Amino acid sequence: MVEYTRQPCPIRVVEDCGCAFLMGAIGGTMFQSIRGFRNAPAGLMRGLYGGLDSVKMRTPAMAGSFAVWGATFSSVDCTMVYLRQQEDTWNSIISGAATGGILAARNGFKAMGNGALVGGLVLALIEGAGAAVATIYAAQPGETVPNPLRPEWELLTTPLGAAQLGESGTSEALAEIERVVEKCNSHRVPHSRISMFSRASAANPRENMGSTESHEKFVKPPSLLELVRLSNFF
Repeated sequence: MVEYTRQPCPIRVVEDCGCAFLMGAIGGTMFQSIRGFRNAPAGLMRGLYGGLDSVKMRTPAMAGSFAVWGATFSSVDCTMVYLRQQEDTWNSIISGAATGGILAARNGFKAMGNGALVGGLVLALIEGAGAAVATIYAAQPGETVPNPLRPEWELLTTPLGAAQLGESGTSEALAEIERVVEKCNSHRVPHSRISMFSRASAANPRENMGSTESHEKFVKPPSLLELVRLSNFF
């Protein structure tokens, strides 16, 4: 399950306020358009105009109320994070209760208590549902990781039976690599340079008029690929 990471506290207030305003605008437009269409006089065009008028008059106030609720909730949440120095479900529950009480403060203490109770219960239900969904997703087995592709040299050097043995196949591959390296090191002797020089002298007999010592100075040492070829491994 992909976890949504929230913004830090100063930006979180603006983000929650904007998201709440957008939710109020979309939901208010849908609700008020249906309400205005049903309360309008008979006729399709009158119903459409009635729904549009209802959206114009009531949707901005609803979106503003949602924005105020989101800003208040986020502000209290940031305050709780600052005071408790941790983020958990209790911050959201306390913030919901405080937001409900603050928004109902103009109607008296009884309304504040009812608003705080409703806000705390709603946020507790939301947090509980989120925790249940997270638990369900965590209980499911994760995706199986596919077997990684094996390198070509291991496919060439390891037998088919050992390819399915895991650690035994890896140890055999390492032993094969050590054998190749030892075989290459065994060819790092002067006679390998002489053989390389003999190849060059056979290909260009006119250019090999000088002494053997002068040519050995200009002959490059054999590369790893040439050493592997000399070992008759492939």
